[in-house]
Amino acid sequence: MIRVSTKSRGLAAALALTLGCGDVGDGDGESADAAAIEPGTDAGSTEPGDGGGPSGAWQWIDVAGAECMNDTPTGMGVRIGADPSKLLIFLEGGGACFNRFTCSGVAHQNGFGADDFAAGIAERGDAGVFNRADPDNPFATWTHVFIPYCTGDIFAGANPDGFEGRNQVGYTNMGHYTDQLVSMFPDVEVVVLSGSSAGGFGAAYNYDRVASAFGDDVEVLLLDDSGPPLGPDYLTPCLQDIVRTTWNLDATLPADCDACRESGGLSALAPFYATKYPDRRFGIITSTRDGVIRLFVGWGYPSCDNPKVPMDEAVFAQGVAQLRDEILAPYDNARVFTIDSGLHVWLLEDPVGSTSSGGVTLTDWIRGLVAGSGDWGDVVP
Repeated sequence: MIRVSTKSRGLAAALALTLGCGDVGDGDGESADAAAIEPGTDAGSTEPGDGGGPSGAWQWIDVAGAECMNDTPTGMGVRIGADPSKLLIFLEGGGACFNRFTCSGVAHQNGFGADDFAAGIAERGDAGVFNRADPDNPFATWTHVFIPYCTGDIFAGANPDGFEGRNQVGYTNMGHYTDQLVSMFPDVEVVVLSGSSAGGFGAAYNYDRVASAFGDDVEVLLLDDSGPPLGPDYLTPCLQDIVRTTWNLDATLPADCDACRESGGLSALAPFYATKYPDRRFGIITSTRDGVIRLFVGWGYPSCDNPKVPMDEAVFAQGVAQLRDEILAPYDNARVFTIDSGLHVWLLEDPVGSTSSGGVTLTDWIRGLVAGSGDWGDVVP
């Protein structure tokens, strides 16, 4: 089940969320193409049906080579939109696995397949950014892609022998997903690479390879929900070194980001992207006191030998302010939507526009990200 913390459940709660399926492609994992997924196709069939209306229904696609931490195969969900030129790729969240405590609660330890995807379509398949009926949803008419999270490595790993033998190959999986999506949607013009929590971190981590795969003629934008790339004062070098080794990040970082390989260098990714892609836009959504992210970054703060788990609220708020006002401030194409809250993840709140900060609704801010409007900027509570 897809785990997404919500406003009503508190910090330790996770909502089981899964998004429908259909039999697209062969059961042995061979690739499907967009022609096999028609608008109006019902979620249990590849025959045209009402499928939830003219924008189509969720379909499950087995993706050859994609594997979960328990070595089982996995895939992705796709729902064709009314506007074929626009693609939303959403990466699921669900924790991170780098020690016994964090691994004990990470999502989908037993894998994620078509049955898991099918289980929750009626519950949350149309929530937040997936809501077709919300006229204020910036992505209502887009084609939607859902990438499940079952490797525990924020989609960054390339280590088939990860923590205690787990198959932590989320980055490798993203290569398979991306190759298939590029093939399926050759006429796409705009891609928003997004995700919540671990999926937000994963979207940011994979931005360079996704943008490169779609090519210069496709505008690829980043919308990172609750995966703030804090500076090394807060996402400390010792914790970075732990995940770098556990997940084999030196094999997956962008080849041309030398600073990323230095001690504490994972924090250099965001400035690297903003510099390398000056005509692309990078949006980050974060709470000032996010109780879930504080649990994870606390393992390295103030040191890995003497961690404070969770990180204190005031310390985390300082890290968010530093990210917004110092690390990203020099770049006109990177902005932060900051919410004065301890809550976690926002893109699956329904409706998306119910979230606001500093007099700006989240939907208006997302529209600015997509359109590149001149008044798109940081939002401060």
